[in-house]
Amino acid sequence: MASPQSERLAIAPSPTTPGSRVLRTPLSDEAIWKRLRDAGFDEESIKRRDKAALIAYIAKLEAEIYDHQHHMGLLILERKEWVSKHEQIKASAESAELIYKRDQAAHSSALAEARKREDNLKKALGIE
Repeated sequence: MASPQSERLAIAPSPTTPGSRVLRTPLSDEAIWKRLRDAGFDEESIKRRDKAALIAYIAKLEAEIYDHQHHMGLLILERKEWVSKHEQIKASAESAELIYKRDQAAHSSALAEARKREDNLKKALGIE
């Protein structure tokens, strides 16, 4: 015995796949619009509501895009600032390394000069 719900819908099972069954509708577009008109909706009011909803959704998306662009701009500025600081620190480190090597070479040279004088003094004292 068929249930009252199945009699009312009158949908017969079809040998199609479940995915294709979802795409089918037992009612035609005319029947759907007739039901909507009977319920007090007209096509123009539904289109206006859809249009208003789409306009609101587009405005929301535009606001999100604007926010993302703003934040991206801030990130780009921050990145430029960090790159600039990195370049300054890198140049400072290279300069400090050059000064260190120059001082180290001067120290080595002075040490070699002092050893040479020490050897010369030892020779001078040893000769006399």
